[in-house]
Amino acid sequence: MNSSIIKRISSLAVIVAGLLAAVLAPAGGNTASWRWFGLFLILLGVYFLLGQRSTAEQRTVAAQQRSETPPLRWYQSPILWVPVIAAVLAVISLAL
Repeated sequence: MNSSIIKRISSLAVIVAGLLAAVLAPAGGNTASWRWFGLFLILLGVYFLLGQRSTAEQRTVAAQQRSETPPLRWYQSPILWVPVIAAVLAVISLAL
């Protein structure tokens, strides 16, 4: 596996761990220290994620994939289907 992929996944894992530490702080005691620790982990993960640079080869492969991929049609757009699905689920939940 490519080391840049491992670095990105580990950066995202640190961000998720920070979110969990900040949100799911143990009840009782001093929860502020857990929240600060979570914030520190989030900032550390974002720093490492943004600090990664892509190589020239990765940029050319990404550009080729963008040029080969056709644009979405209007009926393939999630901007259309997410509200439609939400409306159908709302109607179904009201009917039951």
